[in-house]
Amino acid sequence: MARHVPHVLLRDGWEAPVLPVTEEQVHHLYRVLRLTDGEEVSYTDGAGRVGSGSLVPGGVARGEEWTVPCPIDLTVAVAPPKSKDRARFLVEKLAELGVARLMWVRTRFTEGRPPSAAKAEAWAVAALEQSRGGWLMEIVEGDIADLGAEGLVVADPDGDEPPRAAKTLLVGPEGGLHPAEVPPGANAVSLGATVLRVETAAIVGAALLGMNARRS
Repeated sequence: MARHVPHVLLRDGWEAPVLPVTEEQVHHLYRVLRLTDGEEVSYTDGAGRVGSGSLVPGGVARGEEWTVPCPIDLTVAVAPPKSKDRARFLVEKLAELGVARLMWVRTRFTEGRPPSAAKAEAWAVAALEQSRGGWLMEIVEGDIADLGAEGLVVADPDGDEPPRAAKTLLVGPEGGLHPAEVPPGANAVSLGATVLRVETAAIVGAALLGMNARRS
């Protein structure tokens, strides 16, 4: 079995041959994973650039680098679930899939509140590193009115088959969206024969739309 190569998000120092690591990353690489200087480490800037380098004192020595496309160029707009654990699961799985952007939206029947920006980003970073991705998912808060109707699909058990291409997937809360909240011109899409939880619908919808886009 091939040895696991750690993958880390490195945001700073890209003008130099050695990319600096944070104290938390130092602890994880040296103390938790028990790496030693000279061992292989892969890395990304979270904006499509990835590389393979080696661990050195103070950082990661850069090696071969390349760029990768965003796996799922999609905004998932979702009413936050009430449970923090369910919200974390949603963030982690969308980040693992490679979704470009997550937008928390408040609706008439929303019961949950978005997690703090710092917590949500930490979950997304961990998922990015675990999945060895090249794009860090953007996480924002907004209103349904900000989405616009172009390329917008709304999760609905009575909707049509998911399209080949979409820009935004809107997932309402357990109580559903009020008809007045659905933007005019948005297409309703079904994600299966059963009624899904918020986080399940967001993950299934992102995966289906991502696969459809790759096939088109």
